[in-house]
Parts: sequence; structure tokens; C-alpha cells
Amino acid sequence: MQHQNIDKFFKVSAILFGQVFVDFFGLNYNVIRLYRNELNTFKGSDLLTDLVFETREGILLNFEFQDKKLKKEHLKKYMDYKVHLQCQSGKPVVTVIICTYHIKSDVYIYDETETSLLKPIIHYLTENYDEVKYLTIKNKINNELKLSLREIQFLVLLPFMTSKKFRLNKIRDVCNLIEKIKDKKLFDDEKYYLPLISAIHQYVSDETEQKNLIKVLTMNMPADEIYEKVMNSGIYEQGLEQGLEQGLEQGLEQGEFNMALKIKRFWGIDEAVRLSNFSKKELEEEILGK
Repeated sequence: MQHQNIDKFFKVSAILFGQVFVDFFGLNYNVIRLYRNELNTFKGSDLLTDLVFETREGILLNFEFQDKKLKKEHLKKYMDYKVHLQCQSGKPVVTVIICTYHIKSDVYIYDETETSLLKPIIHYLTENYDEVKYLTIKNKINNELKLSLREIQFLVLLPFMTSKKFRLNKIRDVCNLIEKIKDKKLFDDEKYYLPLISAIHQYVSDETEQKNLIKVLTMNMPADEIYEKVMNSGIYEQGLEQGLEQGLEQGLEQGEFNMALKIKRFWGIDEAVRLSNFSKKELEEEILGK
């Protein structure tokens, strides 16, 4: 059960935060969508499913989450999957291991001469803890200042930036901060708190406290149901694909509007209206959509 809850926590986090999640680990890839194939079906009941993003760079970004000290057998298993995925997809695969175990492993099975695409990228989450950032967020909450999506992600991942013995207290601390964020309306979208429910189920043993903390997040449903809902909703893929499509449409429209304004300045507004699809009012006020 421990592996399942932690696995859910990170997979749901990665799906919800998307590009922000990738950026958090300093990875220079632009994600497009989740990659689906017979190797990763993305069903909520399949707790061993791996998380793979397609990127604009043509590379598949494969995330693995590890809560134990890395050993050779772990790395070999991850690399076996990487080879299978590369053969199946015909695309290069970069494997990123997010390790929440707070002690670094000295095990490595690849030579320095091997390419970076073959080697896994290993991130120890404790290295991402930033006391200054944490205190800055707390100060913003106390001063009722709006929080960004990146700051919310930092709070959500915070319990796993500490060793296991401190995670329960950190979960309580984060839930307390989220309660203040909600009361003061400092962030608008509550779905980004979803992953914390799996962390609560993992580290909070008292059932009453579990219910009270989950109530703070206003998503009072079983962790399995949450995972199923998020994984099968297409929320990340739909949002990103729609955003890209809308962005392209808006970009083209803005470009055409800018050209119409240039025509207006050189040949007059009547000629600009005739040659473009924009109204006279839009071109007079130089505001698109008027």
C-alpha cells in the first residue's frame, strides 16, 4: 500500500501540474501530452503504470518514482522498460527517476562513456527543498497575497522534500497553509491539492485526523477513486491540447489584426476593413474583439 499511495501522489501531481512539474526538476523539455501505448494503459487500477510524456523535442520523457534507496536491480528494471518503450515507439526515451529517499545511493551501473540518453536522470527530492522559498510563501499567505501555480506545486511536493520521519508533520503544516489559502482566496483552482490526499492516506494513521485533513482539501473521496478520476478524465491532455490550439488561433488572429492596422495607417481605415475580416470599430479603437 505504501508504494501505491506514493506512486499515486507523484503521478497525479505530474498530470495536474504538467509543464510546471517538468520545469521544477530543471528538465529542458516541452511536454505536449501523455503518451499512451500498450506498455502504459493509464488505468486507475493499474498502480504499476509508468508515466510518460510526449515532448515537442520528439523525445519521450519517462518518469519513475522511487521511495527506497536505489539499487542496481531498480536501475536495471527502469532501463529494461526504457529499451522496450524505445523499441515500441521508435522514439528516444529519457528516463527521469524522482527519488524521495533522503540518502543518496552510490550505485550506478553505467560507464561515463555511455550517452546521456542512455543514462537515467536521478533527482533526489530533498535537494529541491528551499527554506527561503518556503518562508516566502508563508509570508505571502500571511499578507494575503495571491500565489502562483509554481508556489502551489512547491507546497504540494513539500512533504516529500523531507525524510520519512518528518513527513507527517509536514503534511499537517501544508494542510494548515492550504486552509488559509482557501479562506483568503489566494489561489483559484482546488484540484491542484488532489495529490495530497494520497500522502494523507499514507502517513496519517488516525482515521479522524485523516478525515479532517482531507476535509480541508474539500475532496472527500477515496484515494483510488481520485486516482481513477484524474487518470481517466484526460484533464491534462485536453487542457494542454486545447491551450495549444487556442494559442495558435489567437496568434494567427492577432497577426492578421496587426497587419490590418498597418494597412489602416498607410491606406486608410476603409481599405483596411475591405481587405480584412475586422470591423471598423475594432480598427478605429485598435482593440481586437470590440
